[in-house]
Amino acid sequence: MDKIFRSYYVWPKFPSISMSGNSCSLHCKHCNHTYLNDMQSLTKPEKFLETCRQLADNGTVGFLLSGGCNKNGEMLNLRKLLPVVKQIKRETDLIIKLHAGFVDTTLAEDIVSAEVDIASVEVVGSNQTIKEIFDFNANTNSYKSTLQNLESAGMPYIVPHICIGLHYGELNGEFNALKIIKDSCNPSLLVMIIFRSTKGTVLEKCKIPSISDISTVVRKAKEMFPDKDISLGCIRPRARCREEIELAALQAGVSRMEIPSKNTLKSAEYMGYTIRTINACCALPEELEDRAIAK
Repeated sequence: MDKIFRSYYVWPKFPSISMSGNSCSLHCKHCNHTYLNDMQSLTKPEKFLETCRQLADNGTVGFLLSGGCNKNGEMLNLRKLLPVVKQIKRETDLIIKLHAGFVDTTLAEDIVSAEVDIASVEVVGSNQTIKEIFDFNANTNSYKSTLQNLESAGMPYIVPHICIGLHYGELNGEFNALKIIKDSCNPSLLVMIIFRSTKGTVLEKCKIPSISDISTVVRKAKEMFPDKDISLGCIRPRARCREEIELAALQAGVSRMEIPSKNTLKSAEYMGYTIRTINACCALPEELEDRAIAK
């Protein structure tokens, strides 16, 4: 069987939509609403439905549905827009990836009922990091409950995300996050993102994680989930150490990557991988990728 290295490109066929616009009740030290500005704002059900119909007509593969959270870590406007999501799934063949936030049993069931394809959940394994970086009403058990609720509700594809170095560029809870995932659900794959210092945030002058720390976390993830793909997501440093990070992740066990450099692709080929180019996000399950493979 061929070794496949999957290379992902979200634009323009897999855009990001914020269901809360620029609104978020949190002021996370690493984000402070910055990433919401890069998403298309669709907060009204009618406009959301109309836009998704247009996306489908224009050959879009799918989209990320994300946005801001309330103080309890639940996605703003999610409950209001889930009926529209269900209508979109019935009218189009768009693949919908949801940043789930925290979900209780009822919301998990509603997400599954709405036919969301992929539920992404960022998992943090340190109560200290949760308090100091996010400062919302949660602890590590909140992530465990969310994953368990989605699993029990029958969510077809659960894709946990772990941010390496979220705690001021240092490791703090990443291995516990892996354990939480292992104990809570059967993920379709895992996505590793990497803390980057973002302008306009409290942490804009923080160092990025070391190459050694990145390799260590990825290797541990592959050790704990040997039969799952490990992906390097789009949130990671680009200006500094880009190729070093990508090569370290590749050598540690990553077999998916969003927008890898040309040298990384050459390294993957040297390691015996066949490159597959996919017009979607790197959390896309293998079973759904046929429509997104670049011709």
